[in-house]
Amino acid sequence: MAKPKTEQSNEIMSLFEEHAGSGIGDISPDDLATPRISIIQPGSPQIKKNHAKYSPDAKVGDLLFTATNTFVDGDEGIRFLPVFYDRNYVEWKADREGFVGIHPLNTPLMAQTTRDASYNDILTKPDGSRTILQNTANHYGFAEINGELQRCVINMSRSQLKVSRAWLGLINGTRMNGAKGDFMPPAYSHFYTVRAVEVTDNPKGNYYNFTVTQERPLNNEEAELFGEAQEFSTFCQKGGMQPVLPESKPAAELENQSTDW
Repeated sequence: MAKPKTEQSNEIMSLFEEHAGSGIGDISPDDLATPRISIIQPGSPQIKKNHAKYSPDAKVGDLLFTATNTFVDGDEGIRFLPVFYDRNYVEWKADREGFVGIHPLNTPLMAQTTRDASYNDILTKPDGSRTILQNTANHYGFAEINGELQRCVINMSRSQLKVSRAWLGLINGTRMNGAKGDFMPPAYSHFYTVRAVEVTDNPKGNYYNFTVTQERPLNNEEAELFGEAQEFSTFCQKGGMQPVLPESKPAAELENQSTDW
């Protein structure tokens, strides 16, 4: 994997180096919910005229910022400053119409699941009812919405997990040259652009997935933002973030998404 190196002025560089490697870890958040960024899919309620969540501003492939119900063209994308990452298992009803609970990565429930033909991890309860445990990656950070930076989270599951892993690889592969030599800057040293791209090779139908590219490092004028990001990251590390979940999705919408992990 390529390891991009970036030259930067001494002031902001010293901040990057002081907090080298920060911004990625495992947490058990339980106190605060944040807005989300999601993708408008072919089956999303926002494009169905008879649905309560219908919006004339929405179109397939848009990115949705849930706090203000703002739609952003997926090709244009959203600038995002990551501050923390974690992963957990989200439990849904078998038809994915209802949320059941959240479980840590080491949950013993996974050993009780069986994988069906669609690669869903099915948990059968003592009463015979069935639920799905869904591996979910959570990227917390600041998104630029209408020129303002907003705290939010991007949840990634199913085929989006590949994007999550590639994003983490990009963060971990970034290197800068500081006073002490080569180092890995914190995750929140660089802006990234999050876009939506159409996937056309899925036999069950086209859908949209995230794509993430590194944009640029923060500059000296953004040292205050770096401090805010550091505080946000620390808050997450101490368990201050409540897991933020995607809304329940109809099974038909999710069937259009790839099950390639």
